[in-house]
Amino acid sequence: MKKRRFFSLMLAVVCVLSLVLSGCSGSKKAGSDETGTKDSGGAGTTGAATSEIDHTNTLTLEVYDVAANYQGVQSGWFGKVIKDKFNLELNIIAPQASGDGEALYQTRSASGKLGDIILLDNSPLQDCIKAGLIADISSDVQNSKNLSQYYEQYKTFNEGLEGNSEGKIYGMPCQITNTSPTTYSDDTLYISPLLPWDYYTEIGAPEMKNTDDLLNVLEQIQKAHPKNSKGDANYAISLWRDWDKGGTQITMENAAQLTKMYGYEVNGAVMVGNTGDMKEVTDDDGAYYKMLHFFFQANQRGLIDPDSGTQNWDNACNKMKNKQVLLFWYNWQRGFWNTPDRAQEKNAYIYAPVGDMNFFQPSDPYFGDGRAFALGSHMEGNDRARAIEFMDWLISPEGLQYIHHGIPDWSYTKGDDGKYTLTENGLYGLMENRTVPEEWGGGGFDDGNCKINQWPMASVSINPNTKEPYNNNYWHSYLEANKTTMTNEWSEKYGAVNQVAYLEGTGQLKPVPNVNIILPSDTTDVALIRSQCATLICDTSWRMVFAKSEEEFKSMWADMKTQLDGFDWAQLVEFDKAKFQKVIDARAAVQK
Repeated sequence: MKKRRFFSLMLAVVCVLSLVLSGCSGSKKAGSDETGTKDSGGAGTTGAATSEIDHTNTLTLEVYDVAANYQGVQSGWFGKVIKDKFNLELNIIAPQASGDGEALYQTRSASGKLGDIILLDNSPLQDCIKAGLIADISSDVQNSKNLSQYYEQYKTFNEGLEGNSEGKIYGMPCQITNTSPTTYSDDTLYISPLLPWDYYTEIGAPEMKNTDDLLNVLEQIQKAHPKNSKGDANYAISLWRDWDKGGTQITMENAAQLTKMYGYEVNGAVMVGNTGDMKEVTDDDGAYYKMLHFFFQANQRGLIDPDSGTQNWDNACNKMKNKQVLLFWYNWQRGFWNTPDRAQEKNAYIYAPVGDMNFFQPSDPYFGDGRAFALGSHMEGNDRARAIEFMDWLISPEGLQYIHHGIPDWSYTKGDDGKYTLTENGLYGLMENRTVPEEWGGGGFDDGNCKINQWPMASVSINPNTKEPYNNNYWHSYLEANKTTMTNEWSEKYGAVNQVAYLEGTGQLKPVPNVNIILPSDTTDVALIRSQCATLICDTSWRMVFAKSEEEFKSMWADMKTQLDGFDWAQLVEFDKAKFQKVIDARAAVQK
């Protein structure tokens, strides 16, 4: 997910016919699943029979991908798997890694070829369909073995497209699940405060009633541990700037995500609450202002990484992998550090309760997460068949296992009971970028991970091969291994088996139904206003974090609001309120 992305994490692919045709080394390994048996979701499972698809020549598919942080040809172990299985290469085109994503989008759209495979947020998808850049893939989906299983979910999503009275399939929503529209399967929240349990308990694990208490705890920990084991400087909070102004977002992304700890999700110029209310982002009593002030206070205490204003995600990520960052808030950030061994030593991150938080948490994304895969309208004939073949494989059990588990026998093993167990490489491969075997292409695991960075099915979905979720955090083997000193102490202290159970008990968590509807795109006037407001709000927000005083902080906020009025802010707010009222209404309909 652009960021959140962060953060379920990975992908890969393999094929038998292309190996016979290309004679690539390591073909037996890459052309079979972990049992040595060809997966039923491999090449030849699309509408066209394998014999009808010509894999002789290497095909490079351009993937226009708003979620990607990497730009260029996919390499490493995932690149080899795709090459061996499908004789394919993926050339990732990443707007957010290009330097000027909007210009890239406009230029490629004007050319009539945005990408062969396209990954877009819902609103731009609607625009590209109208512009004739997106193919009707209704028959492709219906005639594909794996994609066809989710036809009804795709149909529900596509029925929301403007003018799609015939119910054609244009977009395949990302992160769908095979659970239900109202289920929340995770045992942790997407956004919440996570602290190193060893450091937190070392200072007595004091009760935290609010963010002031959280800052006190962070300050105590940073003073006690100013450096990591390698001698690198530690900071309570490390921020990054390159996720700002993505899609219709107009706020500082780090602060926008933390509003979810206080009951609101930022959507453009408004914040939608977990009780169905709506506020402007610029509300003086709102969650966005509150989280900007939280960062400001942290910086006043010397708790913000001084590189935050200039570093990118990769820089911040490396610090997380080295335990230089004391506060995590995305649940997937734990994957950069946590392992069972570290949890046994209490040297791992876990939820730290803050009494006044009221969490915004959607249920499982049964109908998708606000983005969708699509096929370029220029794709025809054999190339189109090969692109669909790849997408069909991507959502097959075999493909999803590569996405969510990694490399068979290297990242995980299969037991006699058919269940999977992570290996040491599975635990440390991502965070340490461990070198993979030459038969899988060599290089670092993280370097070779799939760079699409957005998955067709969410990891909370059930793997039919194991009857367990794809998310390895919920494997029986992982849960047993993670009955560690840390989790046992946490459960005893808070009287709950996990974070979700605890928050349900305290009344701080009431998941909202996850809906995925097509929302109106910006008009030309609104797009201009949004762009101007985004630049102003993001730049001002960062300056506020590093303001010299409370007075300067408040003055910057007031000046920003005055300038926004000059950019027709009221018109943007009115547009976004009408837009996201549709989301509120859809959630209410699910709850009836």
